[in-house]
Amino acid sequence: MRSDGGALRPAEGGAAMTVVYIDSVFALNALADYLLVYAAAQLAGARLRRGRFLLAALLGGAYAAAVFLPGLGWLSLLPVKLSAGVLMALAAFGGEPRFLRLTLLLFAAACGFAGCVLALGLAAGQRVPMENGVFYTNVDARVLVISAAAAYLVLTVVFRAAARRRGCGGLLVPVTVAFQGRSAALTALCDTGNALRDPVTGRPVLVAAAERLNALWPPELAAELTPEALRAPSAVMERLAERSGARLRLLPYSAVGVESGLLLAVRLDWASVNGRRRERLLLALSPTPVGDGCDALWGGPEE
Repeated sequence: MRSDGGALRPAEGGAAMTVVYIDSVFALNALADYLLVYAAAQLAGARLRRGRFLLAALLGGAYAAAVFLPGLGWLSLLPVKLSAGVLMALAAFGGEPRFLRLTLLLFAAACGFAGCVLALGLAAGQRVPMENGVFYTNVDARVLVISAAAAYLVLTVVFRAAARRRGCGGLLVPVTVAFQGRSAALTALCDTGNALRDPVTGRPVLVAAAERLNALWPPELAAELTPEALRAPSAVMERLAERSGARLRLLPYSAVGVESGLLLAVRLDWASVNGRRRERLLLALSPTPVGDGCDALWGGPEE
């Protein structure tokens, strides 16, 4: 170990020594790992818990640096690598209802990212410094960013195509809803069994937990559209009908926990479902949570 933060490693063939700077190893791999867990969460439509992603990235960077410490070369063995990946997944996604899917996506993203870095490095005529699957010195920042974007693009295309083939069922997708200049971000579960439709347009209705929509309402509506009040949607409709006009309606709905069999629905300005903008979508307000790991249910197509 060098006093300036570098470690010496024999080069291939034992003819020379390779200088490895631990701080560079840690920083580079922590950055790459953050991009990987973020990409995996985006692809699965999971909530973006950036604090936990940072923790996972720091763990990944620490593992990468430890591989080069004297006497710890055994950390580069495949079982240990896999265990380190699972530990990162636990730090980033532990408690998520689709933990296995997120973990597999994380490993897929890691493979795609490494492959893109190596391919771009070769195309640029540069040797990418890597040992036992760990970047150990500075890689051109442009190569790193382009590689991350390329890996994300490839995985997105493959994953979305697979989702379309299975009819979108079980897929978590990002949703943004807008009403009177306000917006809220949600995570929706594509539920192919959700047959609720707009009686006017015949389009699918987005069903969301009322507790997740507080930021969407103007002050005069926020006090009325609470989970407690929405357990009696007819009474809320009567109180708000004159103020909201045709933007409110009642929809028949069968679900556990909705005693009246009705949901109050609001006509949004627009909604973005998995990146596709939908004008004047109908949003039904559920007084109870709609499921574990999601804020809303979407019964329409993914795209």
